[in-house]
Amino acid sequence: MAKLTVYVVDWTPDKMPLFLEGVARASAKLGITPIAPGTLIGVTTLDVPDHLVEVEATAVID
Repeated sequence: MAKLTVYVVDWTPDKMPLFLEGVARASAKLGITPIAPGTLIGVTTLDVPDHLVEVEATAVID
């Protein structure tokens, strides 16, 4: 299981389908199930100016 916090530069609600698709792909590849609800936070910039997305994950491994 994993809980995700995602920071997205210039977030708008119309980008939600792309976000959900990305979470599903990453979860399948990692073999995890995200704990609902994940948190998505729109930001103006990140620490590294060229980055558009930052993901913070907390995982429990049995």
